[in-house]
Amino acid sequence: MSINKEIEGTHLIKRVALIIYLKSVSDQYKLRRYGDIVYFSKKMKYCMLYVNRREAKEMQRQIASLDFVTYVEISAEDEVNLNSGHIEKQITEMAKAAEEKLQLEQEKNEDQM
Repeated sequence: MSINKEIEGTHLIKRVALIIYLKSVSDQYKLRRYGDIVYFSKKMKYCMLYVNRREAKEMQRQIASLDFVTYVEISAEDEVNLNSGHIEKQITEMAKAAEEKLQLEQEKNEDQM
């Protein structure tokens, strides 16, 4: 479940992250006027900026038009399924895959001896 779904009935403002890819790492400071920078990667040259959900599309358009910005996308956090049943299923599938991989490696090692 998304935090935005949990705060629907409250007075809190719904926010969304914009992922902004930059041409230069020093340009991140110019984005402060648009929202709150919560993460920045020097290596990958991108930052995450939180803005009000209602203004997200307009902000995306404005920021994308800046000359130091390569690309802007809206975070897909609402599409992530955090249901406990879904997470359990994923963990079980990952454990099965890891177990099968280990068995194959053990069989391969035994064949080599």
